[in-house]
Amino acid sequence: MQERIQWLALLRGFNILLVVMGHVQLINMSTGVNHDFCVQISEPFRPFRMPLFIFCSGGLLYLSRIRKNWTVKNLYIDKFFRILCPFLFFVTFYYFFKLALNPFTKTKVFFSIGDFIESFAVYYNHPSAHLWFLPVLLFFMLLYPFFKWLCSKDLLMGIFLLLCIMFYYYDSHLFGDKNYFFIDNLHLYLVFFFSGLFFFKYELSRFFSTIWSCLFFITLYVLFYLYTDNTLLTSIIGICMMIAICQQIAKFYPLLFNSFREYIYQIFLLSFIFQPFVELILWKKLFYNESLFILFYMLNILSGIFLPVLISKFVERYGNNFFKICLGLKRN
Repeated sequence: MQERIQWLALLRGFNILLVVMGHVQLINMSTGVNHDFCVQISEPFRPFRMPLFIFCSGGLLYLSRIRKNWTVKNLYIDKFFRILCPFLFFVTFYYFFKLALNPFTKTKVFFSIGDFIESFAVYYNHPSAHLWFLPVLLFFMLLYPFFKWLCSKDLLMGIFLLLCIMFYYYDSHLFGDKNYFFIDNLHLYLVFFFSGLFFFKYELSRFFSTIWSCLFFITLYVLFYLYTDNTLLTSIIGICMMIAICQQIAKFYPLLFNSFREYIYQIFLLSFIFQPFVELILWKKLFYNESLFILFYMLNILSGIFLPVLISKFVERYGNNFFKICLGLKRN
């Protein structure tokens, strides 16, 4: 069990690093767009970056809640504080944060009460755009009674997994451009959430523990990424590849990413404060110099990871329950 937890913690740390890398923006003043390097270095991970995040969420629901037989009431209370409250806080925060950055950005926020209220339900073209993950995750958590019941029915587990795969290809436009609460995209993520739950219930990690399985999935992913357009299969193979890689790394460096891997949720919530600051203020306005590009690329990533960790640790130690709830941390 301990080995499985170690590689899973390492996997989650690796995952948030890839997410932060994918959000790096450093404008090349001669072209007016993001540097090619920022895009090219993260592009190979794009097919599975967020699917892996959601896969791990499903797996953790099984490991930490379903397997421990949490009641529906306790689960809902927990997710109210850990997901809904941070969501409400950060939608509000990022709205006014983006408003304050108006002089430095191309896409402006024009304040109105209606626009502010809409940003809680509609994310595209709003400062809350990156927070879509939270309502999606909250919706899946609301299905906890169903998932808990399903886990006692092996045959139905397999059938539902197949239905999730079929649902992935259902093209939903229920809410058109508005896409309230990201509902029109749920079909793209349910398969990954349930796959994580399925994976850990049946302890499928044992099939990914050898160096040969690692090499196999790396090769398979490269082939699918380069030569196919099947997004679902490419994402699933990418997740399998990361599981196999992290199981190998955990044998030699089990504490890799230990400095931040326990705070991946807080990094996700807070990194959008510090990465734009590096891009818009430090890079674009104060210290722009192409010869310093790699330095600022690393600074963007490090600030997006470790400043949220520092804030989280400070709040854990000195903050009251209000601030802990806002950051999705455990309350006293």
